[in-house]
Amino acid sequence: MPLAERRKNPRYPCDLTVDVQPTGEPDIYRGQLADICLGGCYITMLTPLPTGVSVLVHFRASEQEAALTGKTVTSLPGSGMGIEFTAAADGEGSELLRALIEFLDSAVAREA
Repeated sequence: MPLAERRKNPRYPCDLTVDVQPTGEPDIYRGQLADICLGGCYITMLTPLPTGVSVLVHFRASEQEAALTGKTVTSLPGSGMGIEFTAAADGEGSELLRALIEFLDSAVAREA
């Protein structure tokens, strides 16, 4: 029996380099954004952070930069981690996230 979809928002595949920084720490980890939605994202990396870690996700799209706060909700060593967004870290973070998702949504519509 297939698992029921629990996500509130549709996810869009993407391939974007992001930096993940545990809140209050100087270390920054680089990964590839595999998919994203308004509520979170999945980042591929060999050594993901453990679940429950508060993070800042820094990303660039269309020559704009943004940071979103979140927490790790899934951690799969050798694969990556799921991040649930908790709030925008800067005023433009939410705007850039929405613009990125609108762009990805229109790209998917063009392919259909």
